[in-house]
Amino acid sequence: MASPEFRTLNELFLKAIEKHPQPDAFLSKSGGQYRGLSSQQTLTTVASLAAALSRRGIDRGDRVAILSENRVEWALTDYAVLAIGAVLVPIYPTLLEPDIEFILRDSGSKTIVCSSHDQLKKILNVRAQLAHPSFILTLEGTAEQAGVERWQDVVDAELNSASSAPQFFRSCALQIRPGEAASLIYTSGTTGQPKGVILTHSNIVSNIVACQGLFPFTSPEVAISFLPLCHIFERMLDFFYFWTGVSIAYAENLEALPRNLMEVRPTVMGVVPRILEKTHTRVMEVVQQSSAMRRKLFHWSVGVGKAYFPFVLERRTPPLALRIKHALADFLISSKVRARLGGRIKYLLSGAAPLSKDLAEFFFAMGLPVFEGYGLTETSPVISANCPDAVKLGTVGRAVPGVEVKLDQTVTDEEEGAGGEGGEILVRGPSVTPGYYHLDEENQRAFTEGWFRTGDLGTIDADGFLTITGRRKNLFKTSGGKYVSPEKLENLFQGHPYVSQIVVLGDGRKFISALIVPNFDRLEFYALTHGIGFENCQELAQKPKINAFMQQQVDERTAWLAPHERIRQIALVPREFSAQHGELSATHKVKRRVVEEHFRSLIDEMYSRHAPTAVASD
Repeated sequence: MASPEFRTLNELFLKAIEKHPQPDAFLSKSGGQYRGLSSQQTLTTVASLAAALSRRGIDRGDRVAILSENRVEWALTDYAVLAIGAVLVPIYPTLLEPDIEFILRDSGSKTIVCSSHDQLKKILNVRAQLAHPSFILTLEGTAEQAGVERWQDVVDAELNSASSAPQFFRSCALQIRPGEAASLIYTSGTTGQPKGVILTHSNIVSNIVACQGLFPFTSPEVAISFLPLCHIFERMLDFFYFWTGVSIAYAENLEALPRNLMEVRPTVMGVVPRILEKTHTRVMEVVQQSSAMRRKLFHWSVGVGKAYFPFVLERRTPPLALRIKHALADFLISSKVRARLGGRIKYLLSGAAPLSKDLAEFFFAMGLPVFEGYGLTETSPVISANCPDAVKLGTVGRAVPGVEVKLDQTVTDEEEGAGGEGGEILVRGPSVTPGYYHLDEENQRAFTEGWFRTGDLGTIDADGFLTITGRRKNLFKTSGGKYVSPEKLENLFQGHPYVSQIVVLGDGRKFISALIVPNFDRLEFYALTHGIGFENCQELAQKPKINAFMQQQVDERTAWLAPHERIRQIALVPREFSAQHGELSATHKVKRRVVEEHFRSLIDEMYSRHAPTAVASD
């Protein structure tokens, strides 16, 4: 195998600027429009910030935290910290003060960069309890407090001085070795306390190199970045984009994403299934409100697209009649759906949670190829991925080059029955973390003879494609002794017209139940057309006829399951689970423990009802 073109993220940065000099390496919204930052401006800014951090006492191995939403300064800070051999500690901006205090204390971060007044306030409120940070850089507002400086002022001062920042930057950056720590990432923690995952330069570099041959990105591709950079999935993608010459535009926020997509018109973006579900739901809402003829035309077009895309994936020529139908369907319907995402998407890269096969087929049918992969923070992150040359929908693809995957066959028969055949997924390779930060017992549990235990259950087919069937830690046992995988059941409802979110329950209980956040737009339409009056969502969720209708939807979707897996009771939740309420992680994964705490009375009421008679005969 040929030696990689770069061995550290610093080498990646410097060589990418030489290889792809661009007027718009980064794009950010300013003054109502997107403006570009050139490769040379990027280098100058990063070099100045690195020199400024070094002057303020940040040395090799020191931890530097960042508490910010996605923005170009996030990426520039990352490269500057890496260049001086320091270790970046990303902190999700949605976290509350106690979690932020824990991460700062546990990591021993020497300084922190924060985005806004609200984020700065969090830091100031916990600063007295910490030995560090010694100083704070803020991206917005003024620096009126002691020990707080404006990020831009620090950069400008270095730019305006007679310093040799560029020369310092290059010599310093190239001294860093591949095995040195690049980042300390605290898992978002859907259960338990966050753990600091150590990732080295070589960990992340190896993953970029492994993925490089799978997706042929070239200039002038444009990516839009909106998944949190605090998560290694989006951060690795940004490194990958930068290396391959893809311009990176940052969305203003999730609410502004639809508008930003129209402004940027990206050709590639990373997504999570929840975003695809919402996009699908919005499309179906428009269809539902259309005329009967328009609805019929839409469903015909989807059917044509589903018949057509397998030929494209297999690089076969479709029959002439199908090509003609597809051209018509594409002109009338599919192109309009693609226009909602800017009209130029070539790649949707899906990760962080399972994607249903039905949802993937819909996007492929619309000419929006979605390539699902699988990975963890601990694996930098990509373990396996579908790619243009090898796609099997319903799977997370084959292991990427250099990464080995095997199944632990010691999984019990009951656990296999809950999640499907297979076992716990074990991973080995250069992208796997050296371990958790000062957690020796966790490290002993996490590794078995050099293999990292993912905690996920899966199967591998004869062609080497991996399928995730559940999370071993999330499996629960009913009072009847039956194991159940909640993910297996929840994934059945991706893209369901009436189900927006669902959390399956039943640990230690007699039967399986679920909390459901309905798609209220669709449900309100159903209520109005069936003469069911209501004043608001809360009242609608309590209507007996609505609950009976939603139970019928659940029964139809789960009819094929084993009796002990079927969802016997449901409760409708009148609002979405959200990160603001602490119920979702930054990558839209449900924090089950928090949801159960917040809706304890609703859950207890559900289980206090008369037990479903069907259970007695199971």
